[in-house]
Amino acid sequence: MQPVDPQIAWFESFFNSHTDQQVKNAKSKLVQAISENNKRAEAMARKELGLTQLTTTHAYDSAMDYFIRALVIEDSLLLKSEQVFTYISIATVFEYTYDYHQSARALQEALLLSEDSGNAEILVFILKKLGKMNATRANYDTAFQNFERMLEYKDELSHVEAEALFHQAHILTKQDKHKEALKLHKQALTLFRKDQDKAMEAQSLNDIAALYRLMKNETRVLANHQVALAIRKEIGDKPGIAQSHNNIGIHFYEQRLYDSAIIHFQAALAPAHEEQLADQRSISYDFLAQCYKAIGDFETALKYKDDYVAINEMSQGERNDRQVFASQNRYEVGKKQTKIDELETVRKQREQQLAFAKKVRNFLVLVIALALIVVALIINQYVQKKRSNKILEAAHNKVNKQNIELQELNATKDKFFSIISHDLKGPLNSLTSFSNLLINYYESLSKEEVQMLARDFDKSLKNLFQLLENLLEWSRSQTGNIEFKPEVFDLAILLGENKSLLEAQAHNKQITLVNKAEESLSVSAHKQSINTVVRNLISNAIKFTPEGGCITFGLKRQAGEVIVSIADNGIGMKPEILSKLFRIDTKHTTKGTADEKGTGLGLILCKEFVEKNGGRIWVESEPGKGSVFLFSLPLDAMLTPVQGAPVLATINK
Repeated sequence: MQPVDPQIAWFESFFNSHTDQQVKNAKSKLVQAISENNKRAEAMARKELGLTQLTTTHAYDSAMDYFIRALVIEDSLLLKSEQVFTYISIATVFEYTYDYHQSARALQEALLLSEDSGNAEILVFILKKLGKMNATRANYDTAFQNFERMLEYKDELSHVEAEALFHQAHILTKQDKHKEALKLHKQALTLFRKDQDKAMEAQSLNDIAALYRLMKNETRVLANHQVALAIRKEIGDKPGIAQSHNNIGIHFYEQRLYDSAIIHFQAALAPAHEEQLADQRSISYDFLAQCYKAIGDFETALKYKDDYVAINEMSQGERNDRQVFASQNRYEVGKKQTKIDELETVRKQREQQLAFAKKVRNFLVLVIALALIVVALIINQYVQKKRSNKILEAAHNKVNKQNIELQELNATKDKFFSIISHDLKGPLNSLTSFSNLLINYYESLSKEEVQMLARDFDKSLKNLFQLLENLLEWSRSQTGNIEFKPEVFDLAILLGENKSLLEAQAHNKQITLVNKAEESLSVSAHKQSINTVVRNLISNAIKFTPEGGCITFGLKRQAGEVIVSIADNGIGMKPEILSKLFRIDTKHTTKGTADEKGTGLGLILCKEFVEKNGGRIWVESEPGKGSVFLFSLPLDAMLTPVQGAPVLATINK
């Protein structure tokens, strides 16, 4: 699995080739960080220098000094994520000096520090290193558990499942659990193939072949090694090619097919020489000597035997030198473990103090929470009591409101029956009287008297018609049968239409109707109800204006509303009469200038209709100076002028 996390990529980059320039850069970073007193940057620079010492000059003691000083800084700054890779670096030093126990301890510390981060990639990286280290120490059960933990992240990271199963299979092989190991190897192989990881597919096939060899299944041994060799040739894996040729050669040697074995051992030497693979060259030389000896070519056998001895002596010398060098450094490096232990002790003590402080804080939070709960319960009881009082008060107010509404309903009922019993009865009685006169005394009546009776008859019919029309409109509004659905119409046109409609009635009393609403003004309202309001107000004005009088219509915008006015120069009204208008619970009627009778219902109907449209209605009047009835509609209900009409000033003006 290729690392993606920047910290893993940074760490693994130091195990590739380094240039002198990179070392100089690391030293320059350290000098700059110290001069700037940038502790975090200083710790990072010291780690970089430690890793260059570890991978280039193999100065383990010096590398450990850099890592420990970086760890001290990171610990003081509580840089947990940085400490993780410092511990991994320390573990690597111990690994290189063959102190596997201390290496495992350092990796375990890195694992503990990284668990809080929740970074799956870093956790898997550490678990894999720890698993390999425990396997090297023959702690197979612990190593198996490390790789088992890797499987927890298989859904988050690709290749994790395949790698974990691959390493678990190796552990089972070391424990001679060949069948269990073979099962896991095959599962890993399937996953490597699914991910198209050719290198690991070839390695799995190689290891499966080794398992079959231990299980004495020679046919399967050869088949798996041959497939592995083909894949390694395909991807140009020269170390793998050398290994596969040697493994196939060993198989043929054990089958006593010496000529075939020699071909593969010699084929292994070319990539082994090229890649300087001493271990593979050693295998090839050893078995070539044995093969030639077996076929009787002792001279060639002796030559390869000499090559085998020479490369083994060289390899052994290098191993001895490394071990001596590592042993010398191990003592010096080991002495520094005390400093690491002290840091770990300080860190653990600090963590214990933090844990204790957290417990105290949690206890205080719990106490405060309990106190808040008690306070909340008290407040809740108070609120509930207050709410209950509000509910009782609301119920009391509702009862009072219902009583008031009931009184209003009773007044409405009384008014309604008063209209039915008195006002409706009066015109009908007049009509009956007129009809009796005409029936019984027609022959004795002069032409002038008949015309007078006809005019009175017509007047009574018109009054009765207006009364019935208002009663019907009012009853419909009370029962909710009128749907006040707004529509767009021009108020100026509506006033003009009503002027034309009532001009004949005004002409009978020689009254002049003047419409000053010349500007078109469109509104959105219930047209029929507004038309009823205008018609009733004009009819009332005609009724209470003397002969030769004048009634003026007006239309204007003012303070967020549009106002319609109907002004007359009639008899006017006293203040006590004004207070009774628009109320159904008071009985007030006034005769017109020509003794026209009224019920007061028309104004009540006007008030209801105007308010249903979101407006208001009022009257301005003085006795002997006439009256002005006004009603308004909200300005926000207004629209732009109708098409073709003069454009008025903007609404917000």
